[in-house]
Amino acid sequence: MAKHFKGLKDYINFHANSKISPEQFHSIFYTNSKPRDTSSKKYKQQLYKFKYQDDIDRAIDGANKITLTKKRRNSPPRVLIMQTLYESMVRVSEFVNLEVQDLNVREATILVRFAKGGKQRLVPISNTLAKDLEEHIAGRTDGPIFLSSWGKKYTTRYIQKICKEISEFCGFNPPLTPHIFRHSHATYLLNASPGVDIAHLQTLLGHSDISTTTIYARSLPGIAIKAYRSVVKH
Repeated sequence: MAKHFKGLKDYINFHANSKISPEQFHSIFYTNSKPRDTSSKKYKQQLYKFKYQDDIDRAIDGANKITLTKKRRNSPPRVLIMQTLYESMVRVSEFVNLEVQDLNVREATILVRFAKGGKQRLVPISNTLAKDLEEHIAGRTDGPIFLSSWGKKYTTRYIQKICKEISEFCGFNPPLTPHIFRHSHATYLLNASPGVDIAHLQTLLGHSDISTTTIYARSLPGIAIKAYRSVVKH
């Protein structure tokens, strides 16, 4: 304990005898983080955790086949869950809290009211998905969009279990996760031609800092070559 008090005393004496303010001291020693090691395996796994469009199509097709072979009474089709995860790019914690009143079929949007950090945001979906969700809701005016066969709200763990089931059916290794659908659509939107502006994507994903969004700004090989050919004509 005496050692801790001595450190505090030295800290106070340092500020008393120097011209550096406490704010400057903290900005120098505490806010300057170490540069990210982009060569590390952990960093690369975070950066490349996405699926190409062909794999997403396989996953959605697999979800549809599972729904047809393993019908569950009053349970939403697996394909509808996967399609909503992909198109809306919501986090799984946000997905399970989507309410019937959050869906606007006419505008083809979903209001994410229980978003990370307590912030709301509006996300677009396709007109086809909006109509499919309207049909799924079947006249309900409140409650979760997706209900289990017991009439209960899905848990995040159960959605993860569905992703694992689809992964096994399609032979994906490593398996799909709800977040991979979010990552994959964000990557696709940025690399499309023309693509979605990264500032707009930040809003759609609900990122408070655009530096988080830049992780999706990777160039897919085919897109990179096409971009090169558009500049170099000879």
